[in-house]
Amino acid sequence: MKDGRDGKTQFPYRRVIQWAIVLLIFSYLGRMVWENWGQVKEAPFAFRPVPLVLSTLLFSAFYFVQIWAWYLITLRLGISLPLRETLENWFYSQLGKYLPGKVWLLLGRFYFYEAKGKPKGLITVALYLETVTLVIAACLLFLASLVFFEEARAARPGIPLGWLTLILIVVFVSLHPRILERVLNGVLARVKREPIALPFSYLDMLWVLLVCVFAWGIGGFGFYLFVDSVYPLALKYSLFVAGAVAFSSTLGLIALFAPSGLGVREGALVYLLGFIMPAPVAVILSILTRIWMTLIEIGLIGWYIYRVYFQRDRGRAMSAGRTKKIETPEKERQGNPPRGNEPFHCTISSPSP
Repeated sequence: MKDGRDGKTQFPYRRVIQWAIVLLIFSYLGRMVWENWGQVKEAPFAFRPVPLVLSTLLFSAFYFVQIWAWYLITLRLGISLPLRETLENWFYSQLGKYLPGKVWLLLGRFYFYEAKGKPKGLITVALYLETVTLVIAACLLFLASLVFFEEARAARPGIPLGWLTLILIVVFVSLHPRILERVLNGVLARVKREPIALPFSYLDMLWVLLVCVFAWGIGGFGFYLFVDSVYPLALKYSLFVAGAVAFSSTLGLIALFAPSGLGVREGALVYLLGFIMPAPVAVILSILTRIWMTLIEIGLIGWYIYRVYFQRDRGRAMSAGRTKKIETPEKERQGNPPRGNEPFHCTISSPSP
């Protein structure tokens, strides 16, 4: 509870409402599994370790490609840091995903770059462009998956290919730097901040968008392999599954009330996977996906922290070892004069008769 201006303690209504929504979503999903437990028992679950390992590696690569996109944005804005510091800041900032309100995810990176002397305005622009390109890339992949997924179009005949094509065109047009600049300056004007200019060309934006689509594609196919490792799924569904996880993750990202998109991502993923499998099975897979992704994120963060500190300690040990080797001969020379200063003795024997 917080103290208001009048000194009285205020009840955290917003926080309670946030967690109430999350609990309602999971209660609905749990009830769905309970009422349809027979479908779960009949589902052909089968554990396959090889696809699981491959899926983990691919989804881990998804994060590094995402870091690449962030680095390209900062490089174009002139606020880039060395790659090691970029990785360090990006991984540390990911811990903010697990706090209510996505602001912690952005503030961590913002303060790190500000501490390095980077302009606040350009840092804000970089975070804005990263969010926009990731969201648009996820939507593009999802729309593309709908184009090639006949079952979804048949279940929703009110969404013809013409409308999907029109949406794709609108998305590409909205990515133009001048349009993004107007939107950003409109937001800045509402918070009484000075307008800024985006030093990006349209080709620059398309290049960053392509990298983000590539990232979602790698992560999406890794997710398909994860699903296939516990629930056999035909390869023809791989694009739709990739689009489904990209779109549901995006909804979880923009849902400010849910920490790390908790509940929102699961609900959207269950709805989309319900087109290709029983809904109760989709609920179980969505929960397993949450655990799988969280373990990957924590594993990558832990790996990087261990790698940084291990290399730092090893570097200190090697430096101390070199210093010791340099000091030891000095002490030996002080206690024992070199052989070159000793007198030279030579004995010549006469030949025997």
